[in-house]
Amino acid sequence: MKKFLYIFIMLFVVGWVQAQQRVIYTINDGWKFTKGSPFEAQLDNCDDSSWETVNIPHTWNDKDADDETPGFYRGPAWYRKQLFVDKSQEGRQAIIYFEGANQEVQLYLNGQFIGEHKGGYTRFCFDITPNLRYGQENLFAICVNNVYNPNIPPLSADFTFFGGIYRDVYLQFMNPVHIATNDYASSGVYLRTPEVNKSAASVEITTLLTNELSQTTEVIVENIICDADGKEVRKTSTEVKLASGETKTEVSKKIKIDSPHLWDIDDPYRYMVYTRILDKRKGTLLDEVVNPLGLRWFEFDSEKGFFLNGKWRKLIGTARHQDYFQKGNALRDELHVQDVLLLKEMGGNFLRVSHYPQDPVIMEMCDKLGIVTSVEIPVVNAVTETEEFLNNSVEMAKEMVRQDFNRPSIMIWGYMNEIFLRRPYTEGKQLEDYYHFTEKVARSLEATIRKEDPSRYTMMAYHNAPQFYEDAHLTEIPMIQGWNLYQGWYEPDINEFQRLLDRAHKMYKGKVLMVTEYGPGVDPRTHSYQPERFDFSQEYGLIYHKHYLNEMMKRPFIAGSSLWNLNDFYSESRVDAVPHVNNKGVLGLDREVKDTYLFYKAALIRRPMLVIGNREWKTRGGVVNTEQKECIQSIPVFSNAEEVELFANNKSLGKKKIESGYALFDVPFVNGENQLEAFAVAGDTKLHDMLGIRFQLIGSQLKDNTLPFTEMNVMLGSPRYFEDRATNVAWIPEQEYKPGSWGFVGGTPYRRKTGFGTMLGSDIDIFGTDMNPVFQTQRVGIESFKADVPDGEYSVSLYWAELDSDKEKEALIYNLGADSEQTLVGNRRFGISINGTTVLDDFNIARDYGYARAVIKKFIVTVKDGKGLNIDFHKKEGETILNAIRIYRNY
Repeated sequence: MKKFLYIFIMLFVVGWVQAQQRVIYTINDGWKFTKGSPFEAQLDNCDDSSWETVNIPHTWNDKDADDETPGFYRGPAWYRKQLFVDKSQEGRQAIIYFEGANQEVQLYLNGQFIGEHKGGYTRFCFDITPNLRYGQENLFAICVNNVYNPNIPPLSADFTFFGGIYRDVYLQFMNPVHIATNDYASSGVYLRTPEVNKSAASVEITTLLTNELSQTTEVIVENIICDADGKEVRKTSTEVKLASGETKTEVSKKIKIDSPHLWDIDDPYRYMVYTRILDKRKGTLLDEVVNPLGLRWFEFDSEKGFFLNGKWRKLIGTARHQDYFQKGNALRDELHVQDVLLLKEMGGNFLRVSHYPQDPVIMEMCDKLGIVTSVEIPVVNAVTETEEFLNNSVEMAKEMVRQDFNRPSIMIWGYMNEIFLRRPYTEGKQLEDYYHFTEKVARSLEATIRKEDPSRYTMMAYHNAPQFYEDAHLTEIPMIQGWNLYQGWYEPDINEFQRLLDRAHKMYKGKVLMVTEYGPGVDPRTHSYQPERFDFSQEYGLIYHKHYLNEMMKRPFIAGSSLWNLNDFYSESRVDAVPHVNNKGVLGLDREVKDTYLFYKAALIRRPMLVIGNREWKTRGGVVNTEQKECIQSIPVFSNAEEVELFANNKSLGKKKIESGYALFDVPFVNGENQLEAFAVAGDTKLHDMLGIRFQLIGSQLKDNTLPFTEMNVMLGSPRYFEDRATNVAWIPEQEYKPGSWGFVGGTPYRRKTGFGTMLGSDIDIFGTDMNPVFQTQRVGIESFKADVPDGEYSVSLYWAELDSDKEKEALIYNLGADSEQTLVGNRRFGISINGTTVLDDFNIARDYGYARAVIKKFIVTVKDGKGLNIDFHKKEGETILNAIRIYRNY
């Protein structure tokens, strides 16, 4: 009996081993890392004891965007790891698989060069079978280089080119006879659905088979289609003879599925296809891979837009960059997953994966959640006129298509974005030749993608310079034209947006149109009740997005849109309200929810929702403006109900109709803690939301004993509010002085001149602070700042930054003409007296601190005899300035 039991157990174990033919695991942990090029870093005798120990995903640029040093490290770096490989894997085929490393990789194993890969955003793998030592340590040494290479796209872009092995790395062991891994790191199985309708679908499966044995072998290839519950739906079986060293393509017959369960936005149903290789003689399992199968059909129409499974759909969603606060692009899977969940939660049904292929878990989540997807290669801003650049671009396109070929969510392949934003020539034969070569690249990429995958659409994204693209014939090439439009942000007239849409529809007859980028910068700490473009306020963001969404929804010929961007992202060359960050996201770098996100959620989702806006603005301030000694400020309430009622401190502010996803309430805030409650009914669902806000109320008369003065924080030359979240300090806008109150005397707000008029404040990075908005505005020519505070001791802090440079700066191309027409600083000198006492006699900011440097001087002042505070500015040379003031009562 025991003997039979032993035999049974052994058969079970052998069967289990055979059924688990592929062994795949990450080797992410405990790598030695250093920047630069140490001598013979690929060899065993290289001393890496002083190198940093890191885990993958890893980038060496994760903190660069948050420091004040211009630029970021672009160059070589090395990773080394001693890895023990179990002897049980001996005799198998071994590969090392990279999900992404930026941007040139050279792999060495046990001192021997294995291979290299160019391109920072697609997957790749190397066969390491001949060089691997089993039952002992193996030295993996990897050189990764993100230095500028004119032959590898992207050449430049509005995002940081983080270097490193920033996605997972795997070892993979297979039997010598296996499903191929050498076809651009694809799964080796390609699923096509040439015919799909509601009653039937046909599936065609192509499998690449590899035989690494020294002799010919005969195998059986099985394809088993299972439903979402794992129940077998269809099965095919084919016998194949493989010569030694051969990789062979096996194409199954068309497999018919009756009454298919379709993949759709609201019901993203997926079948699974199990592709297996069996030894013909023994019947044992040699290899197996699994791929998702979504049965759907879709169509883009130049007049009516997008149809999925015969149903019209307006595609509304976002683009997405792959970085996160203080992590760069080295993210765990969970953070990628969170982003796609946030898009779905917002009601988005479209994701433009831009400007490069991203972690495979992104596309996997789009499959699972029913999000139509576009993926593109990073040919951005410009091309290099070389065959090597062209060839590298074509190789990237092949990698992109083959690696994600089986994703049901992907319906668009993209390959160029704003390619004439950085034209190296402006006229003449050089420009003509450049246009010709760019057209050659575009046509080569179009032809490559259409050959690789005739079932999907192609897309190119243009910026608002249509003549450039027309002259180069680029508007003729792709199946879908994507337009990146920023009217009302980089260009002054927001109504030009819809005029451009109508022009494109009329001009490019027969072309499908999408709006592939639009959006204003929004710093969630910044607010304004006089919103304007380039003020980075939450309020202007709402105005902008409301206008764009309304205009696109009116036009059925706009198949869809992807706002720019799902999340804020690092862009080293930018300054704006947050240095080195493009903050056009509807989510922050740390995925903080902005009001613009709530706006889309209210507009797009079907299930009932109610959210009080300004959710993160929990420390506010303002001046009494009612007889009840309150400060009225507006609050948006977002909902898809018909109306909403808001209560402030248990008092109803009435009911309001919801229009375009939200209603604005004038809320009377009192000093201290305030409680807001919103109520609404949507169908049979009762909705409720609450928000607590701490409010710092400043009296309109500062000596009013019923509201004792404690502090005020005022930004000069600005109508904005700003929340310093680190200290819970509320900054409020300036006002003109009135007796008994406070404010400025004289001067004008600093407004920068641009190619399209003037804009609020400066767009420069202020060094020495994380509160750029406080220092980016100022009052020029100020004579005095007065505050009729009660007697006592005060700390008076004056804030400055010199906004006019002594050096020319390069315009940022992404601002499309909205850069400052730069003013060069003269010799600015002035004195300051407080209550008649000179505190500074010859103050010269540029001389003493330089340009764009935050300067704060705190003065301890005793106020007595009821005279209040009088801060006077005495002009000596140039204009006087003040950026902000903080007055804090000590006693």
